[in-house]
Amino acid sequence: MNHRRLLGLLSLFVVAGCSQPSFLTSFADQPPPTKERINPGTAPPDRWEPAPDPVDDEVMPGTERISQLPGKVGECAETTITSITDRYGDDLSARAKKGADPGTIVRFSNSGVQVSLKRENSIVHSQVFDKVNMCLVEVPKECPKDLRGRVYRTMNLRTKETWSLANDIKSCG
Repeated sequence: MNHRRLLGLLSLFVVAGCSQPSFLTSFADQPPPTKERINPGTAPPDRWEPAPDPVDDEVMPGTERISQLPGKVGECAETTITSITDRYGDDLSARAKKGADPGTIVRFSNSGVQVSLKRENSIVHSQVFDKVNMCLVEVPKECPKDLRGRVYRTMNLRTKETWSLANDIKSCG
């Protein structure tokens, strides 16, 4: 007899609990359970999940700085040198070796770049993290919408030396 009485009370409790609005919405308002972060190097293969693929319609991070390059002839922008190498990506030696000149490449924090086929002493005297003023002085007339072949005049604000170089060895087209 006690079992029937308990079953009757239990069914009454379930009906009363399910009919209350707060009871029904309490499960819908709960956030999904957080996943445990697992180190991919130490996690067992059955528990590790790779990061989700990036969404294609999101703005790519870091691309907003490209707009900091001068866009019209006569415009200037202050930026910082991020690397100085020869055209092959090697560090510049103190003296150019005999034979072929490896040239010079200087890169800036605003995504700008300048390239020379020969060693540029004004760039060699510069250092990474030097502040510079970069001005657009020439856009190729044959293809003004192409970004290659644009010539920038750059002044190192520390050494006060200037140089004018294109952003690519080849011109546009």
